Amino acid sequence: MPSRPITLELGHTAATGTAAGTRAALVGVVEDLVALLEAQFPSGPEFPAEALRTRLRQSRDRLRASEHADDLSGAGLRLIGDASQAYARLSGHTSAREAEFTGIIRLLRELVDGLRGDAVAFRDDLMRSSARVADLTQIEDIRTLRRELNREVDQLRQCVHQGERRESSRLASVAGELTKVDAAIRPPAEARDPAGGLLGRPLLLGAVAGAPHGAASVVICRIDEPQAILDGHGAPVLKRVVVALAQLLKGTFGNETRVYRSSAHCVAMFLPGAVPRHVAQQLRKVQARVAPEYEYVTGGVTRRVVFTFSSVITNSPGKTERDGADALARAEARAESAEGVSQLHSESSGGIGRLVDWLSSPG
Repeated sequence: MPSRPITLELGHTAATGTAAGTRAALVGVVEDLVALLEAQFPSGPEFPAEALRTRLRQSRDRLRASEHADDLSGAGLRLIGDASQAYARLSGHTSAREAEFTGIIRLLRELVDGLRGDAVAFRDDLMRSSARVADLTQIEDIRTLRRELNREVDQLRQCVHQGERRESSRLASVAGELTKVDAAIRPPAEARDPAGGLLGRPLLLGAVAGAPHGAASVVICRIDEPQAILDGHGAPVLKRVVVALAQLLKGTFGNETRVYRSSAHCVAMFLPGAVPRHVAQQLRKVQARVAPEYEYVTGGVTRRVVFTFSSVITNSPGKTERDGADALARAEARAESAEGVSQLHSESSGGIGRLVDWLSSPG
């Protein structure tokens, strides 16, 4: 890889119409190559496709807006770095998946070879026993014949028992290997976010994508003025506040309700079958349950933090596979752009995209 983008020489070219046209064409080629890289991103929640696309889009915008040679050089190097990181993540993800499938193929090969070997050994034992039984027809003494027949029966039983033991041992080994492979390919359904044990955003996306068709409500609860909490108390206290909000939600909606951490200062719920109007009533109760202040101890000193939260409720009709994801995107966008404190914005279940706002305060 060259140390500088090949398009940088255009920055030293006279500002003619031809140079400007060539520069635009090469920038277009760069954007097409980056778009080709983005098209290879997998869609699963285990790969940070959206974060990588956002960084690449920002780098492309910076490159497109650059006019001077130095700006063009910096933007080009930034784009190369972001593209290299994206390719490294994609390559690592692909290599991991290839290793998992290679392990499955190896496991299946060993299973087939083992079963084939057992079948051959059993056939050989059976043929030898048949030959010995055929020889018994030459015995005239009944007592000797009975004794030899008993010996052959015992050997046949032993052969069968040995085959069963080998098969049981092999199947137990295969089952253990398959469990490991399954755990590597599919992350645990109850994987937790390290901050307070909340479910992570990838599981939220999986729950929305895997939900059966049917109406549902999507809820985003945002801590009001999170920067003030960060500045006055620090990131650990903001995490505690988010966890406290999640506990309040579970206490009102039920302990079986799954609460996800969708961002540093937001939590989310996906509620199949719930009507936005009823969800809004429950959220009013949660707002009323927020204490005037919460105490925590740091360095032997007791401090107090005050927080409120605002909520956004969107409705998913659940008629297509994209309805849930679209409802989540609307809720997150509205939550990030909302102003004020202790607000409650609810989307009407009868009109998608039409928001009816209530201004609510705790108590």
